[in-house]
Amino acid sequence: MAIPAVAGSMGVAGWNYNRANFKYDQGQRWQRYTTGRKMAMAQVGMFRQDVTDLAGVSMAKLKVYGPIYGIVITVCVTVFVEGRSGLKFPGPPVFISQIYLQCLSIGMGFMALATWLLFHASMRAQVACVQLRTRKVRVPVPTQRQLDGSRKLLSSWEEQGLYDIFKIPFVMPNGADSPDQSDDEEEDRKQHKGYAKGGVPGIASKVRSMALEAHEKGHTTHNMSMPGLTAGHPSWYEAELEQREECPESSPSGFGKDGAPLPYEHFEMLREAQKEWWGCEAYMRICFLYGMMHLIMAFSYWITLHNVCELGMIWCSNLGAAGLTAGVWIMFRMDVLPEHGGTFPVEIGGPFVTSITLGMMYGHTVNETMMNIARGIAAVIILMHVALCFRLYSVAKPAMSRAHHTAKEAGGRLFNQSGSCD
Repeated sequence: MAIPAVAGSMGVAGWNYNRANFKYDQGQRWQRYTTGRKMAMAQVGMFRQDVTDLAGVSMAKLKVYGPIYGIVITVCVTVFVEGRSGLKFPGPPVFISQIYLQCLSIGMGFMALATWLLFHASMRAQVACVQLRTRKVRVPVPTQRQLDGSRKLLSSWEEQGLYDIFKIPFVMPNGADSPDQSDDEEEDRKQHKGYAKGGVPGIASKVRSMALEAHEKGHTTHNMSMPGLTAGHPSWYEAELEQREECPESSPSGFGKDGAPLPYEHFEMLREAQKEWWGCEAYMRICFLYGMMHLIMAFSYWITLHNVCELGMIWCSNLGAAGLTAGVWIMFRMDVLPEHGGTFPVEIGGPFVTSITLGMMYGHTVNETMMNIARGIAAVIILMHVALCFRLYSVAKPAMSRAHHTAKEAGGRLFNQSGSCD
């Protein structure tokens, strides 16, 4: 009666131990799945933020540039109505009135075109951002099917083999071998044989190393399997690894999907979407520059016309024309690269030349020679605007080539000790 009782006690002990081991393994399995899913959700969250940040550059310009465009167009309409000359004073020369109204009209036209391009680029970027975030770059929240496939019920413990269910710990070896080691782990195992410390663990580790060496040299017909000396795992662990190798796309973690490859797909999709608005965004900025240039030039012509023809203040006209012309030059220089014509074009100096011309026409000692010279300079001013049209066209036309310039900022010197932009 003692032998059956001991066997029953050992069987119950093996059952409880292996059942607890199975529960622990399944808990680790579930934790591994949830941790991987959290990491995947965090990664996709960063991908979604990338889409928002890249598209937000174009969307933010709507609230930054939009009010400016509206104010400039309003100013142009107001000047068209209230800025007419010759109502209370004798009419100015026709050439300056024509150039003044022409610059004002060109500035208003460019600003209206820039407004349309701005709204198109910003709204298209917003649509692409919403489209990608809601249809393509979505948070991988697990479905009920994935959750059911990743967890194990405790009733599945009864589906295991009898050996794994009743295996007595530290007496019977594990029913399955450990997974294959990588090359690095194999080299590390060969370099560190045995156990560094003494005692029973050290003796067991040395015996196990000697048995493995004997098996590798062919002294044993099969690999020795001894409790406490042979590494291994329960059969349910090996069955899961075999299932993953046979059907890699059916694992609950991936569920038929591999990790995100490089380059990331959302960058490529956003790159394709940007082709629908980046041209509008670029030419919106060009229209903004040209519109503000012609608006400031129109103000410069108007100040020149008003000071000389209506108030007789020639030096005030010269100062106002010089300051506004310098402002137009600075705007053009800051926005256009030097190798593409962004230096200081003389065609923009029309308002200052006009101030000198009107000073000759409205001087105290004017004569016919001075009037003829002034008329000739007026014709040159008109030709300057014609040349300015060709320059602006050459700057704005597509180059159809890759940018070859480098950044002008240099690091490692003066106030910039951190790094270079080259």
